Amino acid sequence: MVSIHTAVLSGTILVLTFLVSRFRKRRTLPYPPSLPGLPLLGNYLSLPTQRPWATYAQWSKALQSDLISINVFGQVMVVINSKKVARELLDNRSAKYSDRPQLVMIGLTGFDFHTGLMPYSDKWRAKRRLLHETLHGSAALAYRPLQKAKTHELLRKLHHDPSGFMHHIRSLAASVAMTVSYGDLGDERQNERSLLAAQGATEMISEVLIPGAFAVDTLPFLRHLPGWLPGMGFKALAQICTKRISEMKDLPWAIVKQNMDAHVASPSMASKMLERIRETSAGPDAEEIAKDACAVTYIAGADTSVSAMTTAVLALLLHPEIQHRAQKEIDGVVGRHRLPTYEDRGRLPYVEAIYREVLRWNPVFPLSVAHAAFEDDVYSGYFIPKGTPILPNVWAMTHDPVEYPEPESFKPERFLTPEGKVNGDDMQVMFGFGRRVCSGQHLADATVWMMIASTLALFRLVAAKDEDGNEITAKVEYTDGLVSHPRPFDCMFEPRNREAEMLLAQLHDAESIE
Repeated sequence: MVSIHTAVLSGTILVLTFLVSRFRKRRTLPYPPSLPGLPLLGNYLSLPTQRPWATYAQWSKALQSDLISINVFGQVMVVINSKKVARELLDNRSAKYSDRPQLVMIGLTGFDFHTGLMPYSDKWRAKRRLLHETLHGSAALAYRPLQKAKTHELLRKLHHDPSGFMHHIRSLAASVAMTVSYGDLGDERQNERSLLAAQGATEMISEVLIPGAFAVDTLPFLRHLPGWLPGMGFKALAQICTKRISEMKDLPWAIVKQNMDAHVASPSMASKMLERIRETSAGPDAEEIAKDACAVTYIAGADTSVSAMTTAVLALLLHPEIQHRAQKEIDGVVGRHRLPTYEDRGRLPYVEAIYREVLRWNPVFPLSVAHAAFEDDVYSGYFIPKGTPILPNVWAMTHDPVEYPEPESFKPERFLTPEGKVNGDDMQVMFGFGRRVCSGQHLADATVWMMIASTLALFRLVAAKDEDGNEITAKVEYTDGLVSHPRPFDCMFEPRNREAEMLLAQLHDAESIE
């Protein structure tokens, strides 16, 4: 964030902004409730630097309103803290709320190609169509053999090197996303190089995409100030991010083109798009749109699924009784002589409940992705100006104690009916709202569920031990980016019975044959 020194340096312009705002046509209706702020600065000094979603939920409770506003340097941001308001605005009025805020940092980092962040426009619709062709519900079924194979690869790694589970989970997610987007690049070094480039970009992206995280998003003129001034650190960050994003987009795309020229390209989203472009003699704009779409597909799967799968490990580690109940269900439905398949999913309600509780307990996107108002609107007597950023506080929605009693506790049974069947709460809020629902939701859903079911079928998750033989207690701690990840913790994976050891031996044998 920009320091107070920068705010002082830019005081003259702030005063001008304030004076102009005083002469604007007065509103006849108030903004949504807000905490008292300071002159000029508004609520800037109160903006949380850690777990902002929890702070916004506290403000919502203090103000006794599910819809609150935050004023920063005269600009208003609105936070939605309930499912009810989110559905009424973002779903039922999606025509008014399908835009995205135009954050300066998104452009400075080169991340403005991402479909999820683009303004609602013809260009957005063109990219969205490409993603839909590859990732819609029926199309995603074609990737299930891949997801199953990659999950089995994860199981082998967990058996061989359980302490490296976080790396193995990230490899699973990245490998599925990379293969869907670009296929098998044909060279292990090229694969690794592309994965490293993408990982470097995704790690930085999460830092810059929360509205209010950088003062330049509120005060765009800061981008023109010298980089040596206090508070201008965002410029160096943007330059590094731009380089990494370019590598992430260009490197695998170039390899696929080379492989196509050599007639060795494997089927993928990229190869299909390139083939269509060459058949129709489309121009460079078409290729750029296709390249962007493939990069978006990779990003969507490579980072978000990691958070959910690691959360599943953390929750199961802390609740051995939940592991036991799920394994009893798997043994009764699947048996101990094979691994779960997607066809078993409907017959494993408790495993499904664990999956949904993983999504609820610590959401991957605690503040979702910000929407923006296309035009002035009024809701419950409150004025929402055109262009206002709208933050759906998904964490607050999934920690509502009325709908989810004891929200901080991990309780899969909250998703079961008294008869033991899954209820109607499918946690769709995790994948966005209205016309901006995540294109890759079906791919992510299948990967995370398969990982949870397969891991439970084979392993008992137990605490790691220190050098003195004492158990290391895992802590529930999460990062603060747009995508929130569990902070590193220790966990061990032990085959839970003789049948599990036999299945693992079969997986290792299959690997040696390959």
